[in-house]
Amino acid sequence: MKIKEKLGWRAVGITVGNTDRKSVREALSMGLDEVIAVSSGYLDVPGYAQAMAENLKAISPSLVVLAETTTDSSTSALPPYLAELMGFNLVTYVRSMRIEGEVVVAERSVGTVEVVRAPLPAVISVTGEINTPRTPSVKQIMESAKKPVKQVNFSAPLMAELKEVVPFTVNRKRVVIEKPLEEAVDQLINYLKGGSRAGRASATASSRRR
Repeated sequence: MKIKEKLGWRAVGITVGNTDRKSVREALSMGLDEVIAVSSGYLDVPGYAQAMAENLKAISPSLVVLAETTTDSSTSALPPYLAELMGFNLVTYVRSMRIEGEVVVAERSVGTVEVVRAPLPAVISVTGEINTPRTPSVKQIMESAKKPVKQVNFSAPLMAELKEVVPFTVNRKRVVIEKPLEEAVDQLINYLKGGSRAGRASATASSRRR
């Protein structure tokens, strides 16, 4: 919102899946000029990126700002997917930023803090340090009801689908070596190197007979 107010830009929000009217109005009351609400069924991360890209390309934004991760999948993969589909530069883990002409200057939190510059248009993913959310006034809440909300439907096939979850199990070899220490060590090393099964089986069997 600070960038919008400083540069006189227009701020458009987009939500995919969650088109709850209360959430949309709350976002509008905090300063957005418009919201694109995309209704969809279940989508994977590439699907969400595709839904956003199709609707954002129509308005040709200079800057797209997303959270670094979401509370559902926590993959941090949506910003890179979206940047690829839009053909925009990507800057991740941003904790503060400013616009200088046709360049975004961003501070990134990556263990240490680094400052990067990227030409616009760009996709920026931000951390929780980026700002403190505004508390809208009663007037702003009332005015949000007059702001436009564009309803859009979207569907796309999943790139991958989870069919089954199988626990990981390890089948033990159950090999017993009953020999003097030096011989046992040699046989163990041979076994770990992948010696023949027949040799191992016969050695184990003979050691047990003794």
